[in-house]
Amino acid sequence: MAIDLTGKSWAEKTSPQMTLEELGDAMDTYRSTGCQLDANVALGYQAEWERRFGIEGYAD
Repeated sequence: MAIDLTGKSWAEKTSPQMTLEELGDAMDTYRSTGCQLDANVALGYQAEWERRFGIEGYAD
């Protein structure tokens, strides 16, 4: 399933380059489609979000 990223400011950025708002939108975009994408990409967004809030590895 292709995800339409038209108009998404974060579409050509890596997660560390994204603003917090863009990172949240990226995660929401992929979650709303059932995360039908490369799992490493989705996990990268989540890991970056956790890193920014200082909670990486919290659930481990």
